[in-house]
Amino acid sequence: MAECFFVTDLHGDLERFQKLFDSIMSTPPGALFIGGDILPFGVGATTHPAMDHDDSVIGYLAREFGNLRRALSNRYPRVFIIPGNDDPRLCEEDLRAGAEEGLWEYVHNSRTDLGKFSVYGYSFIPPSPFLLKDWERYDVSRFVDPGCVSPEDGYRSTPGVALSNSNTAS
Repeated sequence: MAECFFVTDLHGDLERFQKLFDSIMSTPPGALFIGGDILPFGVGATTHPAMDHDDSVIGYLAREFGNLRRALSNRYPRVFIIPGNDDPRLCEEDLRAGAEEGLWEYVHNSRTDLGKFSVYGYSFIPPSPFLLKDWERYDVSRFVDPGCVSPEDGYRSTPGVALSNSNTAS
């Protein structure tokens, strides 16, 4: 199997993204896994101060991955992406749109194959101290660790997403 890259916690940092794109250009991996916390910190933070005010981080990513795909052609890696607990769910539609364009595969709550390996995506985490609760679910019980905020007491970027004890909730 070809080399794979894994990144997480880029938090909308354009310098980090540029380093990633430069690494992919110089040594294209067989696959890239983006494990969440893609966007800047903060509930609803989808833009970066250095960007044009109409540009979102996901729009920037779509443009840059499109550039990579054109430059690398058949060496363009498979890109697997899931949101992290700091990524507002209101951006899920944009992540799905990038997948429809073939820029990446949105793998939250799904399974796909990479050669002889299965790839599973699961964005949910148990209750945390952070206030954005779009990707939080109770795991085994409704216990909330000291210092953490229950999913019912935080904020959601999209209304009507039900809580569940099941790890198959979406």
